[in-house]
Amino acid sequence: MKQFKKTLDMIHELTQYVLFALLSAMVVIVFAQVIFRFVLHASLPWSEEAARYIMVWISMLGASIGLRSRGHIGVEALVMIFPASIRRFISVIATIVAGIFFAGVVFYGFKILKVVAAQESPAMESSMAIPYSSIMVGAVLMLLYSIEELARLVSDGEGRLVQ
Repeated sequence: MKQFKKTLDMIHELTQYVLFALLSAMVVIVFAQVIFRFVLHASLPWSEEAARYIMVWISMLGASIGLRSRGHIGVEALVMIFPASIRRFISVIATIVAGIFFAGVVFYGFKILKVVAAQESPAMESSMAIPYSSIMVGAVLMLLYSIEELARLVSDGEGRLVQ
């Protein structure tokens, strides 16, 4: 389990660097488009599409980062009225349900990728598999982080199952 967590730590850090690079690229592309459109009076035909696809990637990768850092919004008011053992059980069930959802997204995302792989984007003429693959990558990361969270919830911190 320690190796799994170490691997996820490396993936998490790499994802943060990729997000930084994507956000930087999007800022440069949008800024260039503004300069080209309003100063040079000649717009870049591919910039809007590229910025949109980068935003999709940022959203999916950012969602996985938020999941791992427990940064997503949750409704805790109802759960907090229960004793700790029931709260733990509710967390386990919620994590399992989320994992099942992410597994479904991966499964159907793979099916969608088969369909859109031959399609080309209108302006950049690149494969539509590029923006659609962000769904699969994000869902795989969230599935892995859900497995990690489930393992944390059912262990006592030292890898032993809680009874």
